[in-house]
Amino acid sequence: MNQPKLTVLMSVKNGEPFVRETVQSVLSQTYADFRFLIIDNASKDTTRAIIEGFGDPRIELVALPEDMGQTGALNLGLARAESEYVARLDADDVCMPERLARQVAFLDANPQIALVGTQARFIDRNGALLGHVTEFPEGHGDIVGYMPITNPIVHPSVMFRLAAVRDVGGYDGSISYAQDLALWIALAEKYRLANLPDALLKLRVHPGQETRNVSLGVRRLRDNLQLSLRIYDLRTADADTRALAMLRHHYMHFLLGERREALVGLGRTLLTQPHRVLFNRRLFSALRYALIKAIRIRRLK
Repeated sequence: MNQPKLTVLMSVKNGEPFVRETVQSVLSQTYADFRFLIIDNASKDTTRAIIEGFGDPRIELVALPEDMGQTGALNLGLARAESEYVARLDADDVCMPERLARQVAFLDANPQIALVGTQARFIDRNGALLGHVTEFPEGHGDIVGYMPITNPIVHPSVMFRLAAVRDVGGYDGSISYAQDLALWIALAEKYRLANLPDALLKLRVHPGQETRNVSLGVRRLRDNLQLSLRIYDLRTADADTRALAMLRHHYMHFLLGERREALVGLGRTLLTQPHRVLFNRRLFSALRYALIKAIRIRRLK
């Protein structure tokens, strides 16, 4: 029996409010030849019943008896996948109908690209558009250059070559919060990345998301402290990217209350390469992105 070329991989825990719409958006794709692998992380609500209710043979539901976390669940999914391509999706987001077809066609036409993401439109918990659309760079060099500013690839929008992700070890279990950015960095060391210019995903923003959990703040900062150094060490990073990566590293120290480390590091960077800091062509992009993000978060409160 021939295996589909594509696996759609989704992990979910207690996804009752949104999972029906998410699953339906996958089953309604114009590209229909896929296996939909869903890892249920020990949900306590009706998530499993909702998924089983679709009765679609393309769905394979793996019900875990205990929560192994998103990283563990995704790596389990990668181990079970047998397709050439894998598309990611989170259980509260919505795919546009042509998303999978567009990404499969792009990877087929660009064998040098290991991973392709898309832009995304933000929606609220009720599905209403929030008016903000991501504008992340499309080419590999610009994507790497954007990494010190923010994560430049929308995780639930990506499709990647399974062999490439397995080659770099899958999702890094030592990174508890930004495991997606850690994977992009690892891939960028050996492969090329891309983004499509169109918004092919609706990205839901709501209070229950882990990314908005204030109690996880220190963990996020520690992860980003480590990832800043990984960006700096990338062979494909240019001098401006490395300078921004060090600024990001010092800023994480500052946010963690480690003021001495932050000021000493900033002083060292300014003394050794002042032109890379004061005249960095990406600083404006960083400040603009930070302002837009702050405004959007304020509007959601």
